[in-house]
Amino acid sequence: MSLNEIKQSIKQKLASEFEAIELNSMLSMLIEHITGWNQVQQVVNKDTPITEAQIKAFDTSANELLKGRPIQYIIGKSWFLGNEFIVNENVLIPRPETEELVEWIVEYASIVDRPLSIIDIGTGSGCIPITLKNALPNCTVAGIDISTAALAVAKLNASKLNALVEWIEQDILMSASMPATYDIIVSNPPYIPTREITEMQDQVKDHEPAIALFVPDADPLIFYRVIARLGKQCLTMNGQLFFEIHYDQGKALLEMLNEMNYHAELRQDMYGKNRMIRASLKH
Repeated sequence: MSLNEIKQSIKQKLASEFEAIELNSMLSMLIEHITGWNQVQQVVNKDTPITEAQIKAFDTSANELLKGRPIQYIIGKSWFLGNEFIVNENVLIPRPETEELVEWIVEYASIVDRPLSIIDIGTGSGCIPITLKNALPNCTVAGIDISTAALAVAKLNASKLNALVEWIEQDILMSASMPATYDIIVSNPPYIPTREITEMQDQVKDHEPAIALFVPDADPLIFYRVIARLGKQCLTMNGQLFFEIHYDQGKALLEMLNEMNYHAELRQDMYGKNRMIRASLKH
């Protein structure tokens, strides 16, 4: 069987589940993962026979896609601001909105123009602190997560991308204090109320780690409140909080931060949704 034949076979199998553009993109990633051929080589080798082992790998992967398993978990990697990150079911798949949050921090740090101490809370794959460390090499960067398995992935990514990041295993909701003082605290914490589970894509709710996604309906801002409270103790003078937020929680978060004596600024993402907040203590 040639590469083109297996490609057409998978397309027929998955056509009813995915849009054509998404399917073509996934197939390209899958082919590169299984054969090692990049997009140009895939065109050149379209009539090249593939091995029995490769056919089996394609079949297994197509069945996993049918069951809703994200392509990033199947190939074991995702991309964040141009870098390739290892991912598995223990960490969230990096999102474009989070790239915008990181770009905002880099923009801020460039204006301040001095070495800063930065910590990322709920670090997952480590995409935020690793990207920040490589973009801002003079800064000291750390990442916290409750999950040992997530931190194992983050450490692999830091090694792969040559980023010197300190990793800390800690449950932020049970923390009375932070490990040090910081100029910037960044977090993309769990923020989706459990009532929204039914509205979510199966790919997300059935495969990505629930601990990194969901918060109680009764207190959806719990992580922001705890982090803001800890920020009062450990932020340096003019220190900043940077949050990724639920598009529907912007107003409530601004009010909460104001009550906690923070001055907060809300920013929209590329889709025009309220998605990021920067806050500093009022003096």
